[in-house]
Amino acid sequence: MRVNADLFAVLRAMRTESMVVIATDNMDCFSRAFARARRSRHRRAPERDTLADWADICDDIICSSDVATLKADDPRTFFGTWLDQHGMRFADAVLIDDRADNCAAFVECGGTAIQWKLGTNHIGDATAALKQWLDASVTTR
Repeated sequence: MRVNADLFAVLRAMRTESMVVIATDNMDCFSRAFARARRSRHRRAPERDTLADWADICDDIICSSDVATLKADDPRTFFGTWLDQHGMRFADAVLIDDRADNCAAFVECGGTAIQWKLGTNHIGDATAALKQWLDASVTTR
């Protein structure tokens, strides 16, 4: 599976300041493929940005098939369980998502959301919003 190279580069750089977790409304085969990619000793090629590359830089995955709900349907279960397990609150997290309903549900729970869609939004907009959030979260700690 190919992934967005620009977003991949931004999140890889942000890993020095925060955890990076994939949150996806997806099937169990996606979750298994991600876990398999994390276990493999994969060497990233500069011209590729695949799910295996994402698995290398991500700290974890939250998949709807694993938590039995969709992001927008029950964000407290979808995100909250993982956040609780890691000693975090919604206010400690930012969601980058292409869907307005997912972003609204996350914000309603107290988180920050950046709606960003490949082909519609420029990666610089997402990067600036993410940096602004990181800067603000550092000053409130």
